[in-house]
Amino acid sequence: MFHLMILEVRSIFIIIFFLFSCQNSYQLNTIIGSAQGTFYSVKYFSKKKTVTKLQIDSLLSEIDLSLSTYKPGSLISRINRNKETILDNHLNQVLVRSLKICDQTSGFFDVTIAPVVNFFGFGYDKVKYDDKINYDSIIGCDKIIIRDNTIFKKNSDIKIDINGIAQGYSVDIISNFLRSKKIYDFIVNIGGEIFCSGNKKGDDWAVAIEKPFMNIQKPMYILNLSNKALATSGSYRKIKKIDNKIISHTMSPKNFLPIENELISVSVMADNCMDADAYATACMAMGLIKSKKFIKNHKIDACFIYKSNDDTITYITQNLLKFVSSKSPNYLDLQASFGGAPQ
Repeated sequence: MFHLMILEVRSIFIIIFFLFSCQNSYQLNTIIGSAQGTFYSVKYFSKKKTVTKLQIDSLLSEIDLSLSTYKPGSLISRINRNKETILDNHLNQVLVRSLKICDQTSGFFDVTIAPVVNFFGFGYDKVKYDDKINYDSIIGCDKIIIRDNTIFKKNSDIKIDINGIAQGYSVDIISNFLRSKKIYDFIVNIGGEIFCSGNKKGDDWAVAIEKPFMNIQKPMYILNLSNKALATSGSYRKIKKIDNKIISHTMSPKNFLPIENELISVSVMADNCMDADAYATACMAMGLIKSKKFIKNHKIDACFIYKSNDDTITYITQNLLKFVSSKSPNYLDLQASFGGAPQ
């Protein structure tokens, strides 16, 4: 009996040790690189390094050959030069979803905005267009049709710019690739557009919404995320000075000018990064009042940071507030302002 108890204890010890060893055999792998005019990072847990930088770079290069307006040979560049082009799966998915979000946002997200983006020097084409051009005839998602993997433009001067959704889509593609390799605990970040899957050693991934100031890179809020995407659009970076006036890279599809409203930063949480990216871009173009109404009507989780006189103010949806870490700067102020308030 005594020997049997010893054997049982040893067996239990071996099982516990085995399980503990298996859990600790997972290691954090980090891949860092540059793509799409910005940086990227991929962090994932696995027993061995099953995904390499070469694989990630190859996948991002494949996406660029479809979606990048900065590569003359890409599919979207061919479309902008009015070359007959068959859409691949990447471009077809992005354009179809873009048209749906354009309709959903009443045209505030519009991929035909390219001529205005180019005119103000933020786009792929540095040629100055005639500022008297009739933008009404070439801007508007109703002027393009996607059918049978082909895009039909109602005017040959229509140009497509999908930079407001492409990085979010790229994050989703990398995330799907990791899952195909049976990797489920990871975080993908391309230029600040992020998807978090699973967890980091039992804890949710910590993701920051940064302070929206050009020369400061510090967290304003920290979110604990798992199986969620977060995308941010802002007016405090990618800016130009024209005639002593600072202008944003985000253009309004309504008046064909750089946006001018109280919003400084919009962060959107969603189940996929493509939608989060597009919604954040649309909200920046809408302004605060329209954005509040939009996210309420469509049950979208967002954080708006905006100017009011000389103050910087935060508006956050109640569901997103649940993801804010208690370690966040200004956490108590957020709870006091929004914790018990219906939104």
